[in-house]
Amino acid sequence: MIYVGIDVAKRNHVASAVDDGGGTVIESLKFANTRDGFAGLLERLSEASATPDSCLVGMEATGHYWVALFDFLTAHGYDAAVISPIQTDAFRDVWSVRKVKTDAVDAAMIADLVRYKRFGPSALGEEATEELRNLARYRMSLVERSTMLKNRATAILDRTFPELAGLFSGSYGPAHRALLEHCATPEQALSTDVRTIARILSEASRGQLGREKAEQVKAAARKSVGVGFGSGALAFEVRLVMEELGFVRGRIDEVDAELARILDETAGRWLLTIPGVGVALASVIAGEIGDPNAFADPHKLMAYAGMDPTKNESGDTVHSDGHMSKRGPAALRWAFMRAADCARKHDPYFGDYYAKKRAAGKHHYVALSGVARKLMGVSLAVMKEKRPYEPAPPKSHRPGHLLEP
Repeated sequence: MIYVGIDVAKRNHVASAVDDGGGTVIESLKFANTRDGFAGLLERLSEASATPDSCLVGMEATGHYWVALFDFLTAHGYDAAVISPIQTDAFRDVWSVRKVKTDAVDAAMIADLVRYKRFGPSALGEEATEELRNLARYRMSLVERSTMLKNRATAILDRTFPELAGLFSGSYGPAHRALLEHCATPEQALSTDVRTIARILSEASRGQLGREKAEQVKAAARKSVGVGFGSGALAFEVRLVMEELGFVRGRIDEVDAELARILDETAGRWLLTIPGVGVALASVIAGEIGDPNAFADPHKLMAYAGMDPTKNESGDTVHSDGHMSKRGPAALRWAFMRAADCARKHDPYFGDYYAKKRAAGKHHYVALSGVARKLMGVSLAVMKEKRPYEPAPPKSHRPGHLLEP
């Protein structure tokens, strides 16, 4: 058997190969991240008698740069294992005590890791799950952009028109944004006719706001302590920020609709039956988990998400400081913590557990992380068993365990 290790990068990859005894078969082969480069790799593997039947390829999951090469190799009959950077980092410390890190060294190390661990071949996830993961991550970037824009607008308004925020509930809803596009300073509000302000608010709120709110805006402008110096340029900036924020909000709505459609094609649709878990959180969880059957039990999922506690063992002593290892996808941890906060407010099963931990003196986030771990087990169960969430588990479902295969 020949074991091939590939150090993946953006423009060029490096391959190395060893045999069963650890002897070098291919010392170092640099090839471009192009079809011609991939073809060159196949030619070199053939020369080294590394045929699909006698070869296992291992590559580190570096960003998205491994996907094209993985797809190419599997299309040509090769088995390929995608390895977590956590595993390669840990093995690197054992493999060599020298503080040397080059592409060639990493490729040789990965080849030896594949030989040592005997990884099984990986597979790309279902297309719907892959789309869900990518789109959910894109939504998160849009939300981050939205937050940044709101923070910038708040910083400006705290200087120019601080009283305005108290007149609107929520965070920059349609009516608030529409008003700020025209009246971001007290001077602009005072120079605008109250009927015009009422019309702007009414159209943006679909009739929920009108003359009364316009009068409140006028009154706030008359008593404002906002600084007028340089406010013209700041008002101009606020208008542009509100326009961009409206655009981003619109894109988020479009993404949510598409996520709902894709989610319905995956096992993640059952997550929506958990109280407090909506499309956005369910999409992140389902997309990041991928195939739920890849996790034998909830503890495997906890370790994958980096929500397992860290442990230090010395002799007969095992110590844990209670902190999460945080070695898995950050998006998955974030989604479970957010979902746990929602679930404990809407479902007694999670709410009672949270209250019990708080009563025992645990900090909010410690109690919430406990809820998140429970939610992991529930999420894995409903996705595997393809059934809706039930506050009281069915008789065929043993508490704390998944159904036997």
